[in-house]
Amino acid sequence: MMVTFVSQCEKKSLPKTRRVLDAFANRIGNRTWQTVITNEGLIAVKKLLRQTATKNTAVSCHWIRSRSRSELLWVVGNKDKFNAEGYVPVNYTDQEIDQFMDKNTFKVLPVIQAAASISALFHDFGKATVLFQNKLDPNKKTENFEPYRHEWISYRLFQAFVGEKTDIQWLENLSEIDRRGYPDCYKDREEDSINAPKLTELPAFARLVAWLIITHHKLPVYPAWKESENSPPSLTELENQDIQALWNSHQCKDPDQKERIKDNWKLCDLPIKSSQWRSMACRIATRTLVQLRPWLENQTNWLEEQLFVTHISRLCLTLADHYYSSLSLKQAFEKGAEEWRNPHYKVYANTEWSDKEHKKVFKQQLDEHLTGVAKHAKDIAKKLPGLNRSLNPLEPNDNLTKNVGFDETDKEKKKELKNKFGWQDKARRLTEKIGKDTLLKNGFFGINMASTGKGKTRANAKIMTTIGLQTGRVRFSVALGLRVLTLQTGREFRDKLGLTDEELAIAVGGIAVKQLFENQNPSSKRSGKEKLTAEEHGSASSDELFDSDITIHSSVELTSHSLSKWTGIQKGLDKLIVAPVLTCTIDHLIPATEGIKGGRQIPAMLRLLTSDLILDEPDDFGLTDLPALCRLVNWAGMLGSRVLLSTATIPPALAFALFQAYQSGWKQYAKANLEED
Repeated sequence: MMVTFVSQCEKKSLPKTRRVLDAFANRIGNRTWQTVITNEGLIAVKKLLRQTATKNTAVSCHWIRSRSRSELLWVVGNKDKFNAEGYVPVNYTDQEIDQFMDKNTFKVLPVIQAAASISALFHDFGKATVLFQNKLDPNKKTENFEPYRHEWISYRLFQAFVGEKTDIQWLENLSEIDRRGYPDCYKDREEDSINAPKLTELPAFARLVAWLIITHHKLPVYPAWKESENSPPSLTELENQDIQALWNSHQCKDPDQKERIKDNWKLCDLPIKSSQWRSMACRIATRTLVQLRPWLENQTNWLEEQLFVTHISRLCLTLADHYYSSLSLKQAFEKGAEEWRNPHYKVYANTEWSDKEHKKVFKQQLDEHLTGVAKHAKDIAKKLPGLNRSLNPLEPNDNLTKNVGFDETDKEKKKELKNKFGWQDKARRLTEKIGKDTLLKNGFFGINMASTGKGKTRANAKIMTTIGLQTGRVRFSVALGLRVLTLQTGREFRDKLGLTDEELAIAVGGIAVKQLFENQNPSSKRSGKEKLTAEEHGSASSDELFDSDITIHSSVELTSHSLSKWTGIQKGLDKLIVAPVLTCTIDHLIPATEGIKGGRQIPAMLRLLTSDLILDEPDDFGLTDLPALCRLVNWAGMLGSRVLLSTATIPPALAFALFQAYQSGWKQYAKANLEED
C-alpha cells in the first residue's frame, strides 16, 4: 500500500519522529513523508513512533486508496492536531462556539464539585480525637481501632455544624467562618448527648454532603433492625431510619470498650482552628453559594432523585482521598502541602513507615490533609468530563466496518460467507440509523441472539464500533461469566477482528483466585511481622484501589489522560482504563456496585464511565446472580454506557429484568446530563 505521513510535532518531538520516518519513507516535504509499505512495516512504524511519543508528538498516516481518495489510518500522539479525516486546522480560536460545544454532558458538574470538595473539608474531622491521635502516636501502644469510627464522628460533627439551618444559611456561616471564629457546637461530649437531626431532617444539599462523609471509607452495612432479613435495605430505607453508629462499627456497643469511648469523643484541636483550613473553607463555600443558589433554593433532593450526582461525587472524593493519602511526606510537600498546613496546628491525619528510624512517624497534618483532598476532589470533578475525549478510541479496521466477504475474490466463497454471516451487516446498518440517538436521547440496550458458530463475537464488535463511530467513543468491554474463556475470547477478538496488542487488554485473576491460592497455601497469608496495615497507619485510604492479583495482558500505551495525575500512581489501574477494548470476567466490573469498603469500586466505575459494555452469555448465570447482574447493567446505564447482551438463547423474563435495570439507570444519567424535553 502507498501511504503518506504528516508530522505536526513540536519541540524535541520533531527530530525524534523524523529519525523514525526517514528510516521507512521518503521525505517529500519539511513535515511530510511518502512510501510504499506492507501492513507489517506500517505496524512497525506505528510501534516505534509510540515508543518515543510525548505530549508534543502528533503524526498522522494516510492510505492513498486511489487517485481521488485517501483514508486516515491512525494518529500517534496529540489527536487534537488533526480532525476526524486527518486534516490540519488552518485557524484557531479560544472563544466558545456553541455549534462545537457539547452542552448535554455533566450539566450538574458544579454540584458534583461542591459536594465533593465540601465533604472533603469535613470527612476526617473525627480523627481529631484523643483516641485516634494516641493510635497514631509512634511512642504510644494502643488498640488499632476505635469503638466509633472516625467517619461516624465526622458525620456527627458536620450535623452539629449544620444544626437546623437551611443550606444557604450553613453555607453562609462556612463562607464567613474566618470572621465568626470557633463555633460552640464543637465541644467534648458523649455520643448520646449529640442531639443531631436524622439524615432525612437535614436540608437537601447538606444531606448529600453528610452521606459522602459517612460513606467515604465504608458503605453502611445492614442495620440491626434488618439483620434477620435476607434483603438489604434500600437507600430510601437507610434515609428514613436513624442511622446508627453500629452500622459502621460493632465495637461501639461492646461493653469492654466503655472506658475508651470517653477518649473516642474527647476532641483535640479541630481543623477549624487552622487558618489554612478556614481559608479554603471560605473560598469553597463562597463559590458554592454563587454557583448553586438556584438549586439550593429549590431544595433538589440529590440523594434520592439524582443518583448520578451522588455516586460521581463519592467517586471524586474517594479518589482524591486515596491519591493524597498515598503520597509520602516528601511528595506531599512537592504538591503544595506546605501552604496547606499550619505550623502551629499539631493534629495529624496519618503516619508512614520510616526505614531510617525503623518505626512509624507522623506524615500529614489533619488540616493539610483535608485541604489537600478538597483541592484534588474539586480538580478531579473538573477534569472528569474530559476523560472520554482524552482516552484513545479503537481505530476501526475493515473487519469492523466493511461487509462480510469484502476481500474475498472467489465469488462462490463470497456468496457462502454472505449467506452465513450476512446478518452481521444488516445489524451494523440498522445500528448506523440509531447510533446518534443512543447518545442524545435513548441510550442503547440490545440483544444479539444467534446460534453458536454464527459469528456473534464479530457481530458484537461491529455493532459497538458502529455505535461508537456515531457517538464519538469507540471503546467497549466484554464481560464473561467463565474465567477459562477470558483469554480465549480475548485472543479471538485480536485474531478475528484484526486488533493489535496496543488496542486490546485482557484481565485475568482476582480475589477469587487469591482466596483459592491462600486456602491451598496457608503460609502465603499475612504474618504479624509484615509491614503495618493501612488501618494501623491511620489511613484506610492508602490501600491500593486495584487488586494486585489481577493481571492485565496488554501492550497498551499508557498515554496521559485527564485523570492520569490521580490514577497513574495506582499500579495497574491505568491499564484497565486506557485500553480501547477490554475482555474480562464479570467479577472485574461487579465491584462498581458491590464494593462496600475501600475504593475498590473506582476502577470498575471508571471503566464503565469510559466504555460500552458487552455481556457475553448472561443466561449462564443463575437466579441468585440476577440481582448483581441487574445492578451492573443499571450502573452501566447510569454512567452513560451502551449495553449489548450476546447470547444463543435467553429467557424473556431475564431479558426484561435487565432491560428494566438499564432503563432505570439511563433515566438517572439523562436527568443529570441530557437536555430536558
